[in-house]
Amino acid sequence: MNQTFDIHRFTLVLKLDLAEKGRNMLLLAILLIFALLLMLLPITMYREPSGLREALHYLALFVVLLFGGSFYSSNALTQYSSPQTCIAALMVPASKFEKYLSAFVLNIIFIVPFLLLFLKLHHYTIDIGNSKIPAGGYKYSYIQSEPLQYFYFSYFILHSIVFLGSIYFPKASYIKTAIFILILVFTLFFFNTAVASYFTGFPTKIVAFPLTGWKIWEGDNVYMIRDGHTKFYNVLFPPAAIYILQAFAAIVALSFWFIAYLRLKEKEI
Repeated sequence: MNQTFDIHRFTLVLKLDLAEKGRNMLLLAILLIFALLLMLLPITMYREPSGLREALHYLALFVVLLFGGSFYSSNALTQYSSPQTCIAALMVPASKFEKYLSAFVLNIIFIVPFLLLFLKLHHYTIDIGNSKIPAGGYKYSYIQSEPLQYFYFSYFILHSIVFLGSIYFPKASYIKTAIFILILVFTLFFFNTAVASYFTGFPTKIVAFPLTGWKIWEGDNVYMIRDGHTKFYNVLFPPAAIYILQAFAAIVALSFWFIAYLRLKEKEI
């Protein structure tokens, strides 16, 4: 098969993928959007502020977007790894790049709009909720930029890893990918915390997430911050470092997507 890219062949592969997986993809997308609305809309239905309803927005960020959305990426390249469909999928008269690009495009056109939909709904529902609260009452706040920025890193890196896992593991790809991600996350958190503790002289308490600043407590009791017995430091990255970290996160995500392409190229009938 000619491995050069042809737009006509690519369009045909895209149509084939939509015909084979479009129904399942649409049902999953509808389910995820419904779950998102279920968690974001309650804040608009009451005049009394509620911490629980506000917390649902944070919960939706991780449960629906991060965890639920990853199910979408887990089916991206399964037709090329599953023993039942691998041979038929590889025999389709198109180049490996065209097949990969079709799966990649179908993946991106969901995960990016899905993220933007959450952000739009989050701000919209918070504004409506605040408009119903009487003057002088507690007002809901948008999700802070720091955790939101960290979520962006995690979101695209996670989807790229799950995308790779869909072709790397022939059976139970989602479960095996999830185990790999958990091991990777625990390793990164442990290593990052150990490095931060070492450079700060092993303080009483430290919170240090990968790719973010460090929060340090020094004192006999970490719960005595308000009475002045405990010193608190918030070590932030300089603005230039933030751009470097964003570029690094983008490179990591692109690397996993590229490895998925290399894995597909290795597949033979």
